[in-house]
Amino acid sequence: LTPVPALCPKCITFLQLRSLLLVLLALLSASTSPLGKAIKPGLKTESLFKQTYPGCPTQKDSKFPQTVRVNISISNTNQDTKTSLNVSSRSLSPWDYRIDEDHNRFPRVIADAECRHLRCVNSNGELDHGLNSVPIMQEILVLRREQKGCQQSFRLEKKLITVGCTCVTPLTKPQA
Repeated sequence: LTPVPALCPKCITFLQLRSLLLVLLALLSASTSPLGKAIKPGLKTESLFKQTYPGCPTQKDSKFPQTVRVNISISNTNQDTKTSLNVSSRSLSPWDYRIDEDHNRFPRVIADAECRHLRCVNSNGELDHGLNSVPIMQEILVLRREQKGCQQSFRLEKKLITVGCTCVTPLTKPQA
């Protein structure tokens, strides 16, 4: 992998971008394929990339970019979130947010939910011992900054976060 120059913290290498594009293409293929197969057996990822983008320069070309500038600002930030602001408190399985901050990751700050109780609450706000409160987990992709000598690079990694909580009936084990 070609490291990204230290002067460009918002840049990722072409190979990292290519890998991300291949993953996205595979997911898109899986979601649109009637058989649910992302890539045909025997099809190499290099040929998939060439098939998808014919006429694109290859990495062997001298004019081919070694780094790609990525704008990491989030668009559509003015969506109406006022209606969902207090969902975590109004839920029958309420939760609070804990801030997870990591200076070597993008995004640097992630809000992670924590269930307030082991049980759910009823409409009067009292604990209902017939229902359990459990976390709702979601896997997200983040960029991890890595320092290699004097140069920085970014690696794509998965992170499991809790996005909220929900009520479920308790699991019961039959007695032997």
